[in-house]
Amino acid sequence: MQILTVTDKKTWHLFHRVLDTVYAGDPNFVYPLEKEIQGIFDPARNGLLQHGAACVYVLLDDKGKPVGRAAAFVDHEGNKNAVHPTGGIGFFECIPNGQYARALLEYGEAFLRDQGVHLVDAPVNFGQRDRYWGLLVKGFVQAMYQENYNPPYYEAFFLQNGYIPFEQILTFKGATADIPFERMRSIAQRLKERNRIDIKALDFNDVEGFAHDFCEVYNAAFDSFDHFKPLDPAQVVQFMKEAKGVADPGLACIAYWEGQPAGLIALAPDINPFIRHAKGKLNWWTIPLFLLKYRFAKTKNAKGLGFGVHADYRSKGIFPLLLDFLSTPHNVSTYPYMYLAGIRGHNHEIQSMYSKMNVKTDRVHVAFRKALVDGAPIVPFEFLEINESA
Repeated sequence: MQILTVTDKKTWHLFHRVLDTVYAGDPNFVYPLEKEIQGIFDPARNGLLQHGAACVYVLLDDKGKPVGRAAAFVDHEGNKNAVHPTGGIGFFECIPNGQYARALLEYGEAFLRDQGVHLVDAPVNFGQRDRYWGLLVKGFVQAMYQENYNPPYYEAFFLQNGYIPFEQILTFKGATADIPFERMRSIAQRLKERNRIDIKALDFNDVEGFAHDFCEVYNAAFDSFDHFKPLDPAQVVQFMKEAKGVADPGLACIAYWEGQPAGLIALAPDINPFIRHAKGKLNWWTIPLFLLKYRFAKTKNAKGLGFGVHADYRSKGIFPLLLDFLSTPHNVSTYPYMYLAGIRGHNHEIQSMYSKMNVKTDRVHVAFRKALVDGAPIVPFEFLEINESA
């Protein structure tokens, strides 16, 4: 057994090839895009590395075959006021071998201790909390784009190595035909008759303006939550430009109350079914087939990227306005299912809103936490009881 630090093209290749062994024969697995994963650990593409550190590594068996991998990372700027600095381990993959799994976790933990880290979360992303976050523990079906998928045996690896379930991440699924659009439309119409309300769809001719107002709503909606990090308009602009080729303006909008941004909803077509053939590589050979499949698909799934109501407008009835925007014949026919992902189990407000949409829990991820030093406290967030038949 040998662990190599990923530093060049050769070791990145070994890192990616671990997936070939772990997921051989798994019909639900879709390879994540290799360049996207590598970009997370590229200082030119991930600003966290300007004031943080990361170590990407791969485990080889005695025959030199890559059979495990992971990455450990820390944002020192984000920890500057923390009594107990927190780091992360993510992109963990391993064949069903407890010795290898322990070696991978201990290697990352040692790196984090050297960085002064007291607590480690895993498996998580080195960046946005809406992607690659948590271990799949319920709903082992084909993952959506930028969603973690893993074999069921991974959960035991973390529990056996001292990791405690810390945060629950839920994905809700609803049939578009079952969403009460008619009832929401009548409520929205009454609101529009009595108030000055505007709904502006995503407009690629004004990405800067949309991004500015999006962030104003998003930050005001979620700044009271633990671990919240303000969203910067530049991040949204970059994402919008990258997603322009597959984005649907009919799935994203901002609601304005008396001229002020008050609510937002943003979904996007899930591209995972259309990149399966690429096996993690989008290039001159795989992109044309991806675009062909995507363009001629009669139906797609819609993945929720963001939903929020500005704290100052939560009593105004913004939610029905946002649902009314989604209720077009095009959306109902094109997107038979909508998935609302990344919902924390302790976020009662958003769960209450989603309960009005006739959605059910489709899959559950869990982020684990472990103390790396004595005395570092771990207080898990509230977990919901999930009905196994849900």
